[in-house]
Amino acid sequence: MVSKELHFTRAAEKLGISQPTLSHQIKMLEQEVGYSLFNRIGKKIELTKVGEIVQQEALNIQSSLKSISSQIRAFSNVEIGELKIAVLPGEITDLVSTLCGEFNQLYPNIKVFVQTTDQVEKAVLENQADFGIGFTFNNSDMLQVTKLYDEEFYLISNENNEERKISFSTVLDSSLILFPNIHQCRQILDKTSSEFGRKLDPIIETSSIESILKLVRNGVGNSVVSRTLYEFYDTDDLYFQHIERPSLTRSIYLVMKKNSFINYAARKYIQLLVGEIERLRFDTEKVAMASLYHSLL
Repeated sequence: MVSKELHFTRAAEKLGISQPTLSHQIKMLEQEVGYSLFNRIGKKIELTKVGEIVQQEALNIQSSLKSISSQIRAFSNVEIGELKIAVLPGEITDLVSTLCGEFNQLYPNIKVFVQTTDQVEKAVLENQADFGIGFTFNNSDMLQVTKLYDEEFYLISNENNEERKISFSTVLDSSLILFPNIHQCRQILDKTSSEFGRKLDPIIETSSIESILKLVRNGVGNSVVSRTLYEFYDTDDLYFQHIERPSLTRSIYLVMKKNSFINYAARKYIQLLVGEIERLRFDTEKVAMASLYHSLL
């Protein structure tokens, strides 16, 4: 409280104790640490470098105590609580959100919060999310990263084409309806076309997958979408072709804090997610899936 208020009297009032008592406790802590925690400049005070270290460790201890309480509640109230998921912006959010409906039917008393952020690792490390889902993650000794599956991208249209495959250069020559370049799907397309010495020039850009599918249905143009989106939306009236030379693929990863407790809600959602991945026969790694199942037991 003193490090927050930077004022002994105000801190004492917030804590409900006398100012001399608080000053004595700080002095005892400084004696135990062996260094001053505050610089006292007249009536003003500021944290010393050692004080900053002690403050951060105190916050870590406070976070650990909250985690202990959360874990105990998770054991005693298994189907009551909340689930926090961090996902990268873009089409992967559709995958996570679509499964939320089914999850809610199975566990109506668990509130689900989907946080869209480009800092998924940070959200997980700072306990703002129970787990995260994205495409690429930096190596960290504090994170457990599991590959969920590999997927390819399709060219979709409203016309049945006998050729099941199409070259990327031919894709570039077609009228395309695409996501804006903030989407990871579009970034892959931009990078690949740049390697061809070409620049994508879509006739329409929209962040709405529903709009993209509707425009393709109406024959306005074709689109390139991930298999995840193709499988999770009503696309029975559309046709797809595998893109080759080169093929466009990416990996989907799940990230959790290493050696941390996985609460009931997170375990059940991940099991639901893995079940859906297996049902759709996505390209998974058996070792990675086995390790993930083991961590959920």
